Amino acid sequence: MSSRRQAAGSALRRWACAALLPCSATAAAAPITAVPANGVRDVSRLVAPGFRFPDARRASGITADQLQLLTPIGLPVPGIVRTAGPDATLVPDAPLAGCTTYTLELARRSGDAAPLRSGFATMCSHWQPAVEIDDARTARRVDRPVDGLEVAADGGGGFVAVWFQDDGGRRAILASRFNPETGFWSAPQDIDRHDADAGGSSVPAIASDARGRVTVVWFQALDGRDAILATRLRGSRWDTPQRLDDPAMPGNATNPQLAADAAGNVTVAWQQPDGRHTAIYAARWQRATRRWLPAHRLDRLDTPAYDPVVAAAPDGRALVAWEQGAPGRKAVYAAEFRPARRGWSAPVRLDHGAGPGRQPVLAASPDGDFTAAWVDGDGPARRIAVSRLAAGGWSRPGRLPAAGFVGAALAPALAADPAGNVALAWEQADRAAAAGARYAIFASRFTAATLHWSAPRRIDDPRAASAGSPVLAADAAGNVHCAWYQESPQGMQIYAARYDPADDRWAPAVRLSDPLLTVEAMLPAIAVNRAGSVVAVWQQYDGWRTIAAAGWLP
Repeated sequence: MSSRRQAAGSALRRWACAALLPCSATAAAAPITAVPANGVRDVSRLVAPGFRFPDARRASGITADQLQLLTPIGLPVPGIVRTAGPDATLVPDAPLAGCTTYTLELARRSGDAAPLRSGFATMCSHWQPAVEIDDARTARRVDRPVDGLEVAADGGGGFVAVWFQDDGGRRAILASRFNPETGFWSAPQDIDRHDADAGGSSVPAIASDARGRVTVVWFQALDGRDAILATRLRGSRWDTPQRLDDPAMPGNATNPQLAADAAGNVTVAWQQPDGRHTAIYAARWQRATRRWLPAHRLDRLDTPAYDPVVAAAPDGRALVAWEQGAPGRKAVYAAEFRPARRGWSAPVRLDHGAGPGRQPVLAASPDGDFTAAWVDGDGPARRIAVSRLAAGGWSRPGRLPAAGFVGAALAPALAADPAGNVALAWEQADRAAAAGARYAIFASRFTAATLHWSAPRRIDDPRAASAGSPVLAADAAGNVHCAWYQESPQGMQIYAARYDPADDRWAPAVRLSDPLLTVEAMLPAIAVNRAGSVVAVWQQYDGWRTIAAAGWLP
Protein backbone atom coordinates (compact mmCIF):
# COMPACT_ATOMS: atom_id res chain seq x y z
CA MET A 1 0.00 0.00 0.00
CA SER A 2 1.37 3.44 -0.87
CA SER A 3 2.37 5.86 1.90
CA ARG A 4 -0.39 8.21 0.78
CA ARG A 5 -3.03 5.50 1.11
CA GLN A 6 -1.65 4.57 4.53
CA ALA A 7 -1.95 8.23 5.54
CA ALA A 8 -5.54 8.39 4.35
CA GLY A 9 -6.28 5.15 6.14
CA SER A 10 -4.87 6.36 9.45
CA ALA A 11 -6.99 9.50 9.20
CA LEU A 12 -10.11 7.40 8.71
CA ARG A 13 -9.53 5.26 11.78
CA ARG A 14 -10.75 8.02 14.04
CA TRP A 15 -14.23 7.48 12.53
CA ALA A 16 -14.45 4.00 14.13
CA CYS A 17 -17.40 5.11 16.25
CA ALA A 18 -19.02 7.49 13.77
CA ALA A 19 -22.76 8.00 14.13
CA LEU A 20 -23.52 5.49 11.41
CA LEU A 21 -21.95 2.54 13.18
CA PRO A 22 -23.71 0.31 15.72
CA CYS A 23 -22.05 2.24 18.59
CA SER A 24 -24.36 5.16 17.69
CA ALA A 25 -27.77 5.24 19.31
CA THR A 26 -29.12 7.07 16.28
CA ALA A 27 -27.87 4.38 13.94
CA ALA A 28 -29.37 1.62 16.08
CA ALA A 29 -32.73 3.33 16.13
CA ALA A 30 -32.86 4.19 12.44
CA PRO A 31 -30.86 2.23 9.87
CA ILE A 32 -29.50 5.15 7.86
CA THR A 33 -26.50 4.23 5.75
CA ALA A 34 -23.82 6.34 4.11
CA VAL A 35 -22.75 6.06 0.47
CA PRO A 36 -19.80 5.52 0.29
CA ALA A 37 -19.77 3.46 3.46
CA ASN A 38 -17.95 4.80 6.49
CA GLY A 39 -14.19 4.17 6.37
CA VAL A 40 -14.02 3.25 2.67
CA ARG A 41 -10.82 4.14 0.80
CA ASP A 42 -9.99 4.51 -2.90
CA VAL A 43 -13.29 6.25 -3.62
CA SER A 44 -13.71 7.81 -7.06
CA ARG A 45 -13.07 11.55 -7.17
CA LEU A 46 -16.30 11.86 -9.17
CA VAL A 47 -18.41 10.44 -6.33
CA ALA A 48 -21.68 12.08 -5.25
CA PRO A 49 -21.79 11.03 -1.58
CA GLY A 50 -24.90 10.95 0.55
CA PHE A 51 -27.16 9.05 2.93
CA ARG A 52 -29.79 6.39 2.28
CA PHE A 53 -32.81 6.60 4.57
CA PRO A 54 -35.35 3.93 5.53
CA ASP A 55 -37.97 5.66 3.36
CA ALA A 56 -38.34 8.50 0.87
CA ARG A 57 -40.22 10.67 3.36
CA ARG A 58 -37.18 11.07 5.59
CA ALA A 59 -34.94 11.89 2.63
CA SER A 60 -37.23 14.54 1.16
CA GLY A 61 -36.65 18.15 2.07
CA ILE A 62 -32.98 17.78 3.00
CA THR A 63 -31.10 20.95 2.02
CA ALA A 64 -27.50 22.04 1.53
CA ASP A 65 -27.59 23.53 5.03
CA GLN A 66 -28.23 20.08 6.45
CA LEU A 67 -26.14 17.81 4.20
CA GLN A 68 -22.52 18.84 3.79
CA LEU A 69 -19.28 17.29 2.62
CA LEU A 70 -16.37 18.68 4.64
CA THR A 71 -12.72 18.88 3.62
CA PRO A 72 -9.91 18.03 6.07
CA ILE A 73 -9.64 21.76 6.90
CA GLY A 74 -13.32 21.88 7.85
CA LEU A 75 -14.78 23.74 4.87
CA PRO A 76 -17.86 22.51 2.99
CA VAL A 77 -17.40 21.34 -0.59
CA PRO A 78 -19.53 23.46 -2.96
CA GLY A 79 -22.27 21.41 -4.60
CA ILE A 80 -25.97 20.71 -5.08
CA VAL A 81 -28.06 18.50 -2.80
CA ARG A 82 -30.41 16.16 -4.65
CA THR A 83 -33.00 13.74 -3.33
CA ALA A 84 -34.39 10.72 -5.14
CA GLY A 85 -36.49 8.20 -3.29
CA PRO A 86 -34.74 7.27 -0.04
CA ASP A 87 -31.42 8.85 -1.14
CA ALA A 88 -30.11 12.34 -0.38
CA THR A 89 -26.81 13.07 -2.14
CA LEU A 90 -24.46 16.00 -2.61
CA VAL A 91 -23.16 16.51 -6.15
CA PRO A 92 -19.86 18.48 -5.92
CA ASP A 93 -19.29 21.35 -8.35
CA ALA A 94 -15.88 19.88 -9.25
CA PRO A 95 -14.12 16.53 -8.82
CA LEU A 96 -12.78 15.95 -5.32
CA ALA A 97 -9.09 16.13 -4.55
CA GLY A 98 -7.23 12.83 -4.70
CA CYS A 99 -5.84 10.95 -1.70
CA THR A 100 -7.93 13.11 0.63
CA THR A 101 -10.11 12.29 3.63
CA TYR A 102 -13.61 13.81 3.47
CA THR A 103 -16.37 13.88 6.09
CA LEU A 104 -20.03 13.58 5.10
CA GLU A 105 -22.27 15.21 7.71
CA LEU A 106 -26.04 15.43 8.14
CA ALA A 107 -27.09 18.05 10.68
CA ARG A 108 -29.06 16.89 13.69
CA ARG A 109 -32.79 17.03 13.19
CA SER A 110 -35.73 16.62 15.52
CA GLY A 111 -35.54 13.21 17.18
CA ASP A 112 -31.86 12.64 16.33
CA ALA A 113 -29.39 12.20 19.16
CA ALA A 114 -26.49 13.70 17.23
CA PRO A 115 -25.44 14.68 13.70
CA LEU A 116 -24.73 11.79 11.36
CA ARG A 117 -21.14 11.63 10.15
CA SER A 118 -19.23 9.33 7.83
CA GLY A 119 -15.67 9.47 6.53
CA PHE A 120 -14.12 8.21 3.31
CA ALA A 121 -10.87 8.75 1.40
CA THR A 122 -10.56 9.40 -2.32
CA MET A 123 -8.34 7.44 -4.64
CA CYS A 124 -4.65 8.35 -4.66
CA SER A 125 -2.97 9.15 -7.96
CA HIS A 126 0.67 9.29 -8.96
CA TRP A 127 2.84 11.75 -10.82
CA GLN A 128 2.85 10.98 -14.53
CA PRO A 129 6.16 10.72 -16.43
CA ALA A 130 7.72 14.07 -17.27
CA VAL A 131 7.27 15.37 -20.82
CA GLU A 132 8.89 18.10 -22.89
CA ILE A 133 6.46 20.94 -23.58
CA ASP A 134 8.49 23.31 -25.78
CA ASP A 135 9.16 22.62 -29.47
CA ALA A 136 10.83 19.19 -29.40
CA ARG A 137 11.93 19.58 -33.01
CA THR A 138 14.61 22.01 -31.86
CA ALA A 139 15.78 19.93 -28.90
CA ARG A 140 19.35 19.78 -30.30
CA ARG A 141 19.59 23.48 -31.09
CA VAL A 142 21.94 24.84 -28.42
CA ASP A 143 21.03 28.40 -29.44
CA ARG A 144 17.38 27.99 -28.40
CA PRO A 145 17.44 27.52 -24.62
CA VAL A 146 14.35 27.82 -22.43
CA ASP A 147 14.24 29.93 -19.26
CA GLY A 148 11.81 31.46 -16.76
CA LEU A 149 9.04 28.84 -16.67
CA GLU A 150 5.83 29.69 -14.79
CA VAL A 151 2.43 27.98 -14.66
CA ALA A 152 -1.18 28.72 -13.60
CA ALA A 153 -4.53 26.91 -13.69
CA ASP A 154 -7.08 28.15 -16.22
CA GLY A 155 -10.88 28.29 -16.07
CA GLY A 156 -11.46 25.03 -17.90
CA GLY A 157 -9.63 22.76 -15.46
CA GLY A 158 -6.43 22.92 -17.48
CA PHE A 159 -3.14 24.72 -17.05
CA VAL A 160 -1.11 27.36 -18.91
CA ALA A 161 2.70 27.38 -18.87
CA VAL A 162 4.79 30.32 -20.08
CA TRP A 163 8.51 30.85 -20.60
CA PHE A 164 10.94 32.87 -22.70
CA GLN A 165 13.01 31.35 -25.49
CA ASP A 166 14.92 32.36 -28.60
CA ASP A 167 12.49 31.72 -31.48
CA GLY A 168 15.20 31.76 -34.13
CA GLY A 169 15.48 35.51 -34.49
CA ARG A 170 14.78 36.99 -31.04
CA ARG A 171 13.76 36.12 -27.49
CA ALA A 172 10.01 35.54 -27.34
CA ILE A 173 7.40 34.75 -24.67
CA LEU A 174 5.84 31.38 -25.43
CA ALA A 175 2.77 29.72 -23.93
CA SER A 176 1.47 26.15 -23.96
CA ARG A 177 -1.84 24.84 -22.60
CA PHE A 178 -2.40 21.50 -20.89
CA ASN A 179 -5.67 19.60 -21.26
CA PRO A 180 -6.17 17.10 -18.38
CA GLU A 181 -8.83 15.22 -20.37
CA THR A 182 -6.34 14.31 -23.11
CA GLY A 183 -3.13 14.55 -21.09
CA PHE A 184 -1.47 16.61 -23.83
CA TRP A 185 0.18 20.01 -24.05
CA SER A 186 -0.55 22.29 -27.01
CA ALA A 187 2.14 23.46 -29.41
CA PRO A 188 3.93 26.54 -28.01
CA GLN A 189 2.55 29.89 -29.18
CA ASP A 190 4.23 33.32 -29.20
CA ILE A 191 2.18 35.77 -27.12
CA ASP A 192 4.43 38.86 -27.00
CA ARG A 193 4.63 41.75 -29.45
CA HIS A 194 6.01 41.08 -32.93
CA ASP A 195 5.88 44.50 -34.60
CA ALA A 196 8.93 46.25 -36.02
CA ASP A 197 9.48 48.36 -32.88
CA ALA A 198 9.49 45.34 -30.55
CA GLY A 199 12.65 43.53 -29.51
CA GLY A 200 13.47 40.61 -27.24
CA SER A 201 11.24 39.57 -24.32
CA SER A 202 12.20 38.11 -20.93
CA VAL A 203 11.01 36.80 -17.56
CA PRO A 204 7.25 36.22 -17.79
CA ALA A 205 4.96 35.95 -14.78
CA ILE A 206 1.48 34.43 -14.81
CA ALA A 207 -1.59 34.46 -12.56
CA SER A 208 -5.25 33.44 -12.73
CA ASP A 209 -8.26 34.63 -10.76
CA ALA A 210 -10.98 32.59 -9.03
CA ARG A 211 -12.69 31.91 -12.37
CA GLY A 212 -9.45 30.87 -14.05
CA ARG A 213 -8.99 34.03 -16.15
CA VAL A 214 -5.29 34.09 -16.98
CA THR A 215 -3.01 37.14 -17.22
CA VAL A 216 0.65 37.07 -18.30
CA VAL A 217 3.15 39.93 -17.91
CA TRP A 218 6.79 40.27 -19.03
CA PHE A 219 9.32 42.91 -20.03
CA GLN A 220 10.20 43.52 -23.67
CA ALA A 221 12.45 45.93 -25.57
CA LEU A 222 10.35 48.75 -27.09
CA ASP A 223 11.82 51.88 -28.69
CA GLY A 224 15.23 51.38 -27.16
CA ARG A 225 14.37 50.31 -23.59
CA ASP A 226 12.60 47.56 -21.68
CA ALA A 227 8.88 48.03 -21.05
CA ILE A 228 6.24 46.05 -19.11
CA LEU A 229 3.61 44.34 -21.25
CA ALA A 230 0.57 42.25 -20.36
CA THR A 231 -1.88 40.02 -22.18
CA ARG A 232 -4.99 38.15 -21.08
CA LEU A 233 -6.29 34.80 -22.28
CA ARG A 234 -9.87 34.91 -23.58
CA GLY A 235 -11.10 31.44 -24.45
CA SER A 236 -8.44 30.07 -26.76
CA ARG A 237 -7.05 33.44 -27.89
CA TRP A 238 -4.60 35.90 -26.35
CA ASP A 239 -5.35 39.63 -26.31
CA THR A 240 -3.06 42.12 -28.03
CA PRO A 241 -0.34 42.95 -25.47
CA GLN A 242 -0.85 46.20 -23.55
CA ARG A 243 1.97 48.39 -22.25
CA LEU A 244 1.72 49.13 -18.52
CA ASP A 245 4.72 51.35 -17.71
CA ASP A 246 5.00 55.05 -18.52
CA PRO A 247 6.81 55.51 -21.89
CA ALA A 248 8.16 58.86 -20.63
CA MET A 249 10.19 57.16 -17.89
CA PRO A 250 13.92 56.99 -18.66
CA GLY A 251 14.99 53.56 -17.41
CA ASN A 252 14.39 49.91 -18.20
CA ALA A 253 11.30 48.43 -16.55
CA THR A 254 12.00 44.86 -15.44
CA ASN A 255 11.05 42.02 -13.09
CA PRO A 256 7.23 42.19 -13.26
CA GLN A 257 5.10 40.20 -10.80
CA LEU A 258 1.32 39.98 -10.47
CA ALA A 259 -1.69 38.64 -8.57
CA ALA A 260 -5.44 38.48 -9.26
CA ASP A 261 -8.30 38.83 -6.79
CA ALA A 262 -11.63 36.96 -6.69
CA ALA A 263 -13.42 39.59 -8.78
CA GLY A 264 -10.84 39.44 -11.55
CA ASN A 265 -8.89 42.63 -10.77
CA VAL A 266 -5.17 42.17 -11.43
CA THR A 267 -2.25 44.01 -9.81
CA VAL A 268 1.14 44.11 -11.54
CA ALA A 269 4.30 45.47 -9.88
CA TRP A 270 7.80 45.99 -11.31
CA GLN A 271 11.06 47.86 -10.73
CA GLN A 272 12.24 50.78 -12.87
CA PRO A 273 14.82 53.61 -12.60
CA ASP A 274 13.22 57.05 -12.41
CA GLY A 275 16.38 59.01 -13.20
CA ARG A 276 17.62 59.03 -9.57
CA HIS A 277 17.19 55.50 -8.29
CA THR A 278 15.38 52.23 -9.03
CA ALA A 279 11.78 52.50 -7.80
CA ILE A 280 8.75 50.20 -7.47
CA TYR A 281 5.72 50.80 -9.68
CA ALA A 282 2.32 49.12 -9.88
CA ALA A 283 -0.56 49.11 -12.38
CA ARG A 284 -4.01 47.53 -12.01
CA TRP A 285 -6.42 45.84 -14.37
CA GLN A 286 -9.85 47.04 -13.31
CA ARG A 287 -12.36 44.32 -14.04
CA ALA A 288 -15.37 46.66 -13.85
CA THR A 289 -14.06 48.98 -16.60
CA ARG A 290 -12.04 46.32 -18.44
CA ARG A 291 -8.96 48.50 -18.69
CA TRP A 292 -5.51 48.99 -17.20
CA LEU A 293 -5.17 51.93 -14.83
CA PRO A 294 -2.01 54.10 -15.05
CA ALA A 295 1.16 53.05 -13.25
CA HIS A 296 1.71 54.39 -9.72
CA ARG A 297 4.99 54.65 -7.80
CA LEU A 298 4.84 52.81 -4.45
CA ASP A 299 8.16 53.41 -2.65
CA ARG A 300 9.02 56.81 -1.14
CA LEU A 301 12.74 56.56 -0.43
CA ASP A 302 15.76 57.62 -2.48
CA THR A 303 17.60 54.30 -2.09
CA PRO A 304 17.34 51.54 -4.72
CA ALA A 305 14.27 49.26 -4.53
CA TYR A 306 14.17 45.79 -6.09
CA ASP A 307 12.33 42.48 -6.41
CA PRO A 308 8.65 43.33 -5.91
CA VAL A 309 6.13 40.59 -5.10
CA VAL A 310 2.33 40.81 -5.14
CA ALA A 311 -0.64 39.21 -3.36
CA ALA A 312 -4.36 39.93 -3.75
CA ALA A 313 -7.16 39.38 -1.21
CA PRO A 314 -10.70 38.34 -2.23
CA ASP A 315 -12.11 41.71 -1.12
CA GLY A 316 -10.12 43.60 -3.76
CA ARG A 317 -7.21 44.67 -1.58
CA ALA A 318 -3.72 44.07 -2.94
CA LEU A 319 -0.31 44.09 -1.30
CA VAL A 320 3.10 44.71 -2.88
CA ALA A 321 6.33 44.05 -0.97
CA TRP A 322 9.92 44.71 -2.01
CA GLU A 323 13.45 45.11 -0.66
CA GLN A 324 15.01 48.56 -0.48
CA GLY A 325 18.14 50.18 0.85
CA ALA A 326 21.86 50.53 0.39
CA PRO A 327 23.98 47.35 0.20
CA GLY A 328 24.18 45.77 3.63
CA ARG A 329 21.26 47.84 4.94
CA LYS A 330 18.36 46.54 2.88
CA ALA A 331 14.93 46.30 4.47
CA VAL A 332 11.55 44.87 3.47
CA TYR A 333 8.72 47.30 2.75
CA ALA A 334 5.09 46.82 1.75
CA ALA A 335 2.28 49.02 0.44
CA GLU A 336 -1.42 48.13 0.38
CA PHE A 337 -4.05 48.99 -2.22
CA ARG A 338 -7.42 49.67 -0.59
CA PRO A 339 -10.43 49.77 -2.93
CA ALA A 340 -12.47 51.88 -0.50
CA ARG A 341 -9.83 54.62 -0.72
CA ARG A 342 -9.05 53.93 -4.38
CA GLY A 343 -5.34 54.22 -3.77
CA TRP A 344 -2.14 52.91 -2.23
CA SER A 345 -1.05 53.30 1.37
CA ALA A 346 2.30 54.68 2.41
CA PRO A 347 4.98 51.96 2.59
CA VAL A 348 5.44 50.15 5.90
CA ARG A 349 8.74 48.59 6.94
CA LEU A 350 8.12 44.96 7.90
CA ASP A 351 11.41 43.86 9.43
CA HIS A 352 11.27 46.57 12.16
CA GLY A 353 14.96 47.35 11.86
CA ALA A 354 16.13 43.85 12.75
CA GLY A 355 17.43 43.24 9.17
CA PRO A 356 18.92 43.43 6.76
CA GLY A 357 15.87 41.99 5.05
CA ARG A 358 15.59 40.67 1.50
CA GLN A 359 13.75 38.22 -0.79
CA PRO A 360 10.19 38.95 0.42
CA VAL A 361 7.28 36.68 -0.53
CA LEU A 362 3.56 37.14 0.11
CA ALA A 363 0.36 35.13 0.44
CA ALA A 364 -3.24 36.28 0.85
CA SER A 365 -5.87 34.33 2.81
CA PRO A 366 -9.59 34.16 1.94
CA ASP A 367 -10.39 36.10 5.14
CA GLY A 368 -8.38 39.04 3.82
CA ASP A 369 -5.25 38.57 5.95
CA PHE A 370 -1.82 38.75 4.34
CA THR A 371 1.32 36.83 5.30
CA ALA A 372 4.83 38.03 4.47
CA ALA A 373 8.06 36.07 4.77
CA TRP A 374 11.59 37.15 3.97
CA VAL A 375 15.26 36.40 4.59
CA ASP A 376 16.31 38.21 7.77
CA GLY A 377 19.93 38.81 8.75
CA ASP A 378 23.24 38.43 7.00
CA GLY A 379 25.76 35.70 6.20
CA PRO A 380 25.30 32.32 7.90
CA ALA A 381 22.97 33.96 10.46
CA ARG A 382 20.26 34.47 7.82
CA ARG A 383 16.91 33.11 8.96
CA ILE A 384 13.35 33.17 7.65
CA ALA A 385 11.20 35.85 9.29
CA VAL A 386 7.40 36.11 9.09
CA SER A 387 4.78 38.75 9.80
CA ARG A 388 1.02 38.92 9.21
CA LEU A 389 -1.25 41.81 8.26
CA ALA A 390 -4.66 41.40 9.89
CA ALA A 391 -7.30 43.81 11.21
CA GLY A 392 -4.96 45.08 13.92
CA GLY A 393 -2.08 45.82 11.54
CA TRP A 394 1.21 44.03 10.97
CA SER A 395 2.30 41.56 13.64
CA ARG A 396 5.74 41.67 15.22
CA PRO A 397 8.17 39.71 13.00
CA GLY A 398 9.14 36.26 14.19
CA ARG A 399 11.96 33.94 13.12
CA LEU A 400 11.54 30.24 12.31
CA PRO A 401 14.61 28.18 13.31
CA ALA A 402 15.23 24.78 11.72
CA ALA A 403 16.47 22.29 14.31
CA GLY A 404 20.01 21.10 13.64
CA PHE A 405 20.57 23.41 10.67
CA VAL A 406 22.66 26.41 11.71
CA GLY A 407 23.60 27.79 8.28
CA ALA A 408 21.98 30.41 6.09
CA ALA A 409 18.27 30.23 5.22
CA LEU A 410 17.20 31.24 1.70
CA ALA A 411 14.38 31.27 -0.86
CA PRO A 412 11.14 31.38 1.17
CA ALA A 413 7.84 30.39 -0.49
CA LEU A 414 4.26 30.78 0.77
CA ALA A 415 0.81 29.36 -0.03
CA ALA A 416 -2.53 29.86 1.74
CA ASP A 417 -5.39 27.36 1.73
CA PRO A 418 -9.12 28.27 1.66
CA ALA A 419 -9.39 28.10 5.47
CA GLY A 420 -6.61 30.65 5.98
CA ASN A 421 -3.89 28.19 6.97
CA VAL A 422 -0.54 29.17 5.44
CA ALA A 423 2.31 26.90 4.37
CA LEU A 424 5.90 28.19 4.31
CA ALA A 425 8.89 26.42 2.75
CA TRP A 426 12.53 27.44 2.41
CA GLU A 427 16.05 26.10 1.99
CA GLN A 428 18.64 26.12 4.78
CA ALA A 429 22.23 24.98 5.24
CA ASP A 430 23.28 22.52 7.91
CA ARG A 431 26.47 24.42 8.78
CA ALA A 432 27.70 27.99 8.91
CA ALA A 433 30.67 27.42 6.62
CA ALA A 434 29.80 27.48 2.92
CA ALA A 435 32.30 24.74 2.12
CA GLY A 436 30.67 21.33 2.44
CA ALA A 437 27.29 22.73 3.52
CA ARG A 438 24.23 20.60 2.82
CA TYR A 439 21.03 22.56 2.03
CA ALA A 440 17.67 21.00 2.92
CA ILE A 441 14.03 22.01 2.37
CA PHE A 442 12.06 22.87 5.50
CA ALA A 443 8.36 23.59 5.90
CA SER A 444 6.21 25.18 8.58
CA ARG A 445 2.45 25.76 8.76
CA PHE A 446 0.48 28.63 10.24
CA THR A 447 -2.80 27.30 11.62
CA ALA A 448 -5.58 29.86 11.42
CA ALA A 449 -7.44 28.34 14.38
CA THR A 450 -4.50 28.69 16.78
CA LEU A 451 -2.62 31.61 15.17
CA HIS A 452 0.65 29.71 15.60
CA TRP A 453 3.40 28.42 13.31
CA SER A 454 4.37 24.76 13.61
CA ALA A 455 7.92 23.65 14.30
CA PRO A 456 9.82 23.47 10.97
CA ARG A 457 10.00 20.00 9.41
CA ARG A 458 12.48 18.76 6.86
CA ILE A 459 10.71 17.48 3.72
CA ASP A 460 13.42 16.92 1.07
CA ASP A 461 14.83 13.51 0.13
CA PRO A 462 17.50 12.69 2.77
CA ARG A 463 19.15 10.22 0.38
CA ALA A 464 20.04 12.99 -2.09
CA ALA A 465 22.31 16.01 -1.62
CA SER A 466 21.62 19.74 -1.40
CA ALA A 467 18.15 21.04 -2.29
CA GLY A 468 16.86 24.50 -3.18
CA SER A 469 14.28 26.81 -4.77
CA PRO A 470 11.05 25.44 -3.19
CA VAL A 471 7.64 26.44 -4.58
CA LEU A 472 4.21 25.78 -3.06
CA ALA A 473 0.57 25.39 -4.10
CA ALA A 474 -2.49 24.57 -1.95
CA ASP A 475 -5.71 22.95 -3.19
CA ALA A 476 -9.32 23.47 -2.14
CA ALA A 477 -9.15 20.61 0.39
CA GLY A 478 -6.10 22.04 2.16
CA ASN A 479 -3.52 19.68 0.69
CA VAL A 480 -0.23 21.47 0.00
CA HIS A 481 2.22 20.51 -2.74
CA CYS A 482 5.86 21.55 -2.68
CA ALA A 483 8.40 21.15 -5.50
CA TRP A 484 12.13 21.90 -5.50
CA TYR A 485 15.38 20.89 -7.17
CA GLN A 486 17.88 18.61 -5.49
CA GLU A 487 21.28 17.19 -6.32
CA SER A 488 21.34 13.44 -6.85
CA PRO A 489 23.80 10.87 -8.22
CA GLN A 490 22.11 11.42 -11.60
CA GLY A 491 22.60 15.20 -11.44
CA MET A 492 20.21 17.91 -10.33
CA GLN A 493 16.59 16.68 -10.39
CA ILE A 494 13.10 17.93 -9.52
CA TYR A 495 11.38 16.51 -6.42
CA ALA A 496 7.96 17.03 -4.85
CA ALA A 497 6.17 16.25 -1.59
CA ARG A 498 2.57 16.57 -0.40
CA TYR A 499 1.21 17.75 2.94
CA ASP A 500 -1.95 16.00 4.21
CA PRO A 501 -3.91 18.20 6.65
CA ALA A 502 -5.96 15.22 7.87
CA ASP A 503 -2.83 13.66 9.35
CA ASP A 504 -0.69 16.79 9.68
CA ARG A 505 2.18 15.13 7.84
CA TRP A 506 4.32 15.43 4.74
CA ALA A 507 4.56 12.37 2.49
CA PRO A 508 8.04 11.22 1.43
CA ALA A 509 9.56 13.15 -1.46
CA VAL A 510 9.22 11.75 -4.99
CA ARG A 511 11.33 12.55 -8.02
CA LEU A 512 9.47 14.16 -10.95
CA SER A 513 12.20 14.60 -13.57
CA ASP A 514 13.63 11.70 -15.56
CA PRO A 515 17.34 11.20 -14.76
CA LEU A 516 17.83 9.37 -18.07
CA LEU A 517 16.84 12.49 -20.02
CA THR A 518 18.52 15.22 -18.01
CA VAL A 519 21.70 16.01 -16.12
CA GLU A 520 20.39 19.29 -14.72
CA ALA A 521 16.76 20.06 -13.85
CA MET A 522 16.02 23.18 -11.84
CA LEU A 523 13.81 26.19 -11.01
CA PRO A 524 10.38 24.52 -10.75
CA ALA A 525 7.00 26.26 -10.71
CA ILE A 526 3.77 24.64 -9.56
CA ALA A 527 -0.01 25.17 -9.81
CA VAL A 528 -3.18 23.33 -8.74
CA ASN A 529 -6.67 23.46 -10.28
CA ARG A 530 -10.15 23.32 -8.74
CA ALA A 531 -10.17 19.51 -8.81
CA GLY A 532 -6.87 19.24 -6.92
CA SER A 533 -4.83 18.15 -9.94
CA VAL A 534 -1.29 19.53 -9.94
CA VAL A 535 1.16 20.53 -12.66
CA ALA A 536 4.84 21.27 -12.08
CA VAL A 537 7.05 22.79 -14.78
CA TRP A 538 10.79 23.28 -14.83
CA GLN A 539 13.77 23.79 -17.10
CA GLN A 540 16.26 21.01 -17.70
CA TYR A 541 19.38 20.46 -19.76
CA ASP A 542 19.04 17.52 -22.15
CA GLY A 543 22.69 17.35 -23.22
CA TRP A 544 22.18 19.84 -26.08
CA ARG A 545 20.12 22.73 -24.71
CA THR A 546 17.83 23.73 -21.88
CA ILE A 547 14.26 22.55 -22.55
CA ALA A 548 10.88 23.07 -20.85
CA ALA A 549 9.54 20.03 -19.01
CA ALA A 550 6.35 19.30 -17.06
CA GLY A 551 4.94 16.71 -14.71
CA TRP A 552 1.27 16.09 -13.92
CA LEU A 553 -0.41 14.68 -10.83
CA PRO A 554 -3.99 13.81 -11.94
